[in-house]
Amino acid sequence: MSPGRMKDAKAVEPLIAALKDENARVREKAVEALGKIKDTRAIEPLVSALKDEDSDVRWSAIWALGEIGQPAIYPLINALKNEDARVRENAIWALGEIGQPAVEPLIDALRDPNPRVRWSVAEALGEIKDSRAIEPLIASLRDEDSRVRENAVWALREIGPPAIEPLINALKDENPRVRENAVWALREIGPPAIEPLINALKHGDSRMRENAAWALGGIKDKRTIDPLINALKDENSRVQENAVWGLIEIGSAAVEPLIFALNNEDSRVRYRAAEILGKIRDSRAIEPLIASLKDEDSRVRENAVWALGKIGAPAVEPLIANLKDPDPRVRENAVWALGKIGAPAVEPLIANLKDPDPRVRENAVWALGKIGAPAVESLIKALKDDNALIRESVVEAMGKIKDARAIEPLISALKDPDPRVRENAVWALGKIGAPAVEPLIAKLNDDDPFIRENVVIALGKIKDERAVEPLIAALKDENPEVRINVAWALGEITTFS
Repeated sequence: MSPGRMKDAKAVEPLIAALKDENARVREKAVEALGKIKDTRAIEPLVSALKDEDSDVRWSAIWALGEIGQPAIYPLINALKNEDARVRENAIWALGEIGQPAVEPLIDALRDPNPRVRWSVAEALGEIKDSRAIEPLIASLRDEDSRVRENAVWALREIGPPAIEPLINALKDENPRVRENAVWALREIGPPAIEPLINALKHGDSRMRENAAWALGGIKDKRTIDPLINALKDENSRVQENAVWGLIEIGSAAVEPLIFALNNEDSRVRYRAAEILGKIRDSRAIEPLIASLKDEDSRVRENAVWALGKIGAPAVEPLIANLKDPDPRVRENAVWALGKIGAPAVEPLIANLKDPDPRVRENAVWALGKIGAPAVESLIKALKDDNALIRESVVEAMGKIKDARAIEPLISALKDPDPRVRENAVWALGKIGAPAVEPLIAKLNDDDPFIRENVVIALGKIKDERAVEPLIAALKDENPEVRINVAWALGEITTFS
């Protein structure tokens, strides 16, 4: 032994005694010195120092035991059973510092009954990154304690590529927690897991394909786009759904391949591609989705409508143009999409109420009716249009919306010079129902017999008992057409009540 080492050895016992000094800084420096000397006599005292009240002393003891290395393993393993939680936790950290020689004892400690010990062990194994821990860590993915499972996922991610194949196999495990946590570990490993996951998408086990799709989406790499699009035709709906989610996660990079997929021979791919494009909401998809409004498969058309509604305002003008399409399916679906877009479509649709093509006007009305409340003020203004066909369409839309703001304008429309406008105003007030009753009753004394007659018809359609007494009084109206309709309305209300 060299003179220096002899001097070191002589210092061991005094330094061990100094571990009980009342001054924490003395204890800390004694621990550090013992770590540098690396004498095995210091192991047990250093293990005891893991429960020192001073955190700096505890962390120095971890380092010192790591410096002593393999001879400290078994005392540290025994320390995992210490009643003091700090001792157990710090023993784990010390074993992690020792590294590969501690792997086997740490693997054994994954079976410790205490979950705090198990999750600390999983973390330490992740720090060491030894492939011997892969299978035991995969088994820990089913641990009853969520923190153990989380740390096992993290550890497998840290081990990286050597863990990929065992994790791929775990995607078909019977235990759903194992499958879920294997997915998360593969996603955390990232690009090195892509090719094995793509291969797993072709596996005969649907659970493996399902989870592979989920993991690929989480990696968000362009290489996963085509395999995920191909998975949209999987016979298992859960695989399709996870592929949908994955492509949504990838986002704008997936738009062009998804647009191409709108022409796929498999309707399942077209249907899902339209859905995903709606969720990504990229304006590049507008024209291709409009083309899908004439797809032979109704589900594809429905999803294209929904997707255009999700993209919103940028899709309004192209959809307005499609109100003139010769294909009735396209026109109908353009209407539905505009209805889903809502307020941004109102003004362009109001303008289209003046289109010379009656089909366009009709579809614009339907779309405004679908939009609802945001369209009401614009529709009220359009009631002053010189064209009777426009006014007729506007009144019809108001009846579909059933907004109380339309009551007074509709009552005014009861004296419109065009009989179809008056007829539609009656129908619309009947649709609005109870909120229109009092304003209508007030108009039973209007100077215009046209108004009185149509007010009576509207009240008969609403069938509200509040109108009975006023209508009985109206049986004396000077106009015979009014009296005829009053008799009819009273029959409707009293029969209903």
